[in-house]
Amino acid sequence: MENAQIIELVKKVAIERNEIAFSEIFDFIAPKINAYYIKNNLSIEQAEELTQEVLSTIWLKAELFNPEKSKFITWSFTIARNKKIDFYRKNKK
Repeated sequence: MENAQIIELVKKVAIERNEIAFSEIFDFIAPKINAYYIKNNLSIEQAEELTQEVLSTIWLKAELFNPEKSKFITWSFTIARNKKIDFYRKNKK
């Protein structure tokens, strides 16, 4: 999917809370984020849980995405990385 298409979808989510647009974003980014977590040695369950948290954050904070500062994929993976760091801090023994 092209970055311009994603930007339009994110705008629809931010302005209209468009669930169809969010579904397209979800289908595009969720497998990538989930794979990122699995490659970082998280279990499948942990990866799925954190992926859901990332997508939840995207839904809630779509209006904060600024295409002039970064690409959507970069913004999404920054959220994913921060969720991973929080997960490790919370589960540190």
